[in-house]
Amino acid sequence: MIYYSLIGLSLVVLGWLIQLIKMKKDLKINPCFVGLYSLGVLILVYDGFNSGLNNIAIANLFSLIISAIILFKILKKNKK
Repeated sequence: MIYYSLIGLSLVVLGWLIQLIKMKKDLKINPCFVGLYSLGVLILVYDGFNSGLNNIAIANLFSLIISAIILFKILKKNKK
């Protein structure tokens, strides 16, 4: 049995670890962190809806939307 929550949370933690390591060099938000965080939360949203935990899934969906907006802004800024 695949535990999507465990996979999603593992990606979120991995993203935070990467961000923590990158912060030793500068205090900017790393796009890799936001991407992994977004992917992890996307899996949590899927798992929440799939498990019938709609309130948790919707809360995670808001987190996903905000992190996706931040990722878009970071990538747009870095493109300039």
